[in-house]
Amino acid sequence: MIASVAATGDVSDINCWSGIPYHFATAAVACGHSVKPWRLDMKQFKSGRHRWNLRQLLCGRGVGGYQFSEAFLARAEAAIPANQWLGRTLSFNQHFPRGKTVAANGGRLVHYIDATFAGFCRPGGLAARLPARVQKSACALERENYAASEWVVTMSRWAASSVVRDCGVASTKVATILPGANLILPPGFSFSDPDGVPRRARRLRLGFVGKDWKRKGLPFLLLVRAELERRGVPAVVRCAGNCPDELSGQPGLEYVGFIDKAKKPAEFLGFLTDCDVGCLFSEQEPLGISTLEFLRAGVPVAGFMIEGVADTVPPDAGFRFSPTVEPSEVARTLAQAFQNLATMNQLRENARRWSPLVTWERCIAEWQELLVTGGIKFPVQPWRGLAVAMLANSSSSIEIEKNSRDAGSFNA
Repeated sequence: MIASVAATGDVSDINCWSGIPYHFATAAVACGHSVKPWRLDMKQFKSGRHRWNLRQLLCGRGVGGYQFSEAFLARAEAAIPANQWLGRTLSFNQHFPRGKTVAANGGRLVHYIDATFAGFCRPGGLAARLPARVQKSACALERENYAASEWVVTMSRWAASSVVRDCGVASTKVATILPGANLILPPGFSFSDPDGVPRRARRLRLGFVGKDWKRKGLPFLLLVRAELERRGVPAVVRCAGNCPDELSGQPGLEYVGFIDKAKKPAEFLGFLTDCDVGCLFSEQEPLGISTLEFLRAGVPVAGFMIEGVADTVPPDAGFRFSPTVEPSEVARTLAQAFQNLATMNQLRENARRWSPLVTWERCIAEWQELLVTGGIKFPVQPWRGLAVAMLANSSSSIEIEKNSRDAGSFNA
């Protein structure tokens, strides 16, 4: 299927790009595939980056964009052993390796991306502050790489639209496959039950995971918590990742710091399962792996339906809000749901049913089907609901027919 997995970093390191390449490669091997992780030591490029940026600054070209330069790409490609270019390479990066280099070394290239670089370059995008010349050349290289790729697979519909619209890729070679949660449940794991209805027995626990706390909506979530309190629903925001000093001391915020998932997996899993709802109210978000991690742990989720997040929040195990909604409306919705024992239990039960569907093993199976048959008959699509997702993983034609009827109320 796939011979090697590439990223700008060491794919065998769980800390490379939020652990996504590592978990993909690990799951592929567990599924019986012979996959080699590309191991690019980024420390060796530190001095080269400094020298390159200094030259750009002295020439009046601005700073930033070394990772898209010929200087970086040529050196990075030269660091890959010759035997690892053979076969099909899956890259999680829009620019590395270059399609022409893969072809010259006798290999084939496929992409698996959370967003296009061209999309990041739109006004207000995450790459919009780079020098205009860097944006232009990087966008050109992205288009060239996708043209040389067998498949450009995205993690969300939002990214797929950008691949076609902004990068000129034919829709016939674009597919969307939901990634897995970067969370491995231990042997014998069993889901925990909520300890009573919030307000009657305890505070409503709002979960937040993220390093980029501002972009991922921590300030908004604190406003929601305050609104819940005003409605008579005691609530706490449980935050893992980064939190500025000006927020960490606020009432109702329980900041546990950064939890290293590789070194303390049990602690991270415990953090997730102790929350009533995992929240991701991002201003911008290519995907949002944290929502999948909460679902994998059997916890319902909530967030703004923006960009890639819209594909990770199931309507039957989460709360899908417009990015223009007021904190008071979010608080009202959450209060109604979590003050009703039957609703709360149904949300939790549905989240548990999503858990085996948001794994990297399921993602690998969809990739294999795509590469073998040229399509995916029943891809898991959380935005359409549990019935459609169960259909994707059903081996019974009777159950497939039943689920197809049940799925009729969901929007594509």
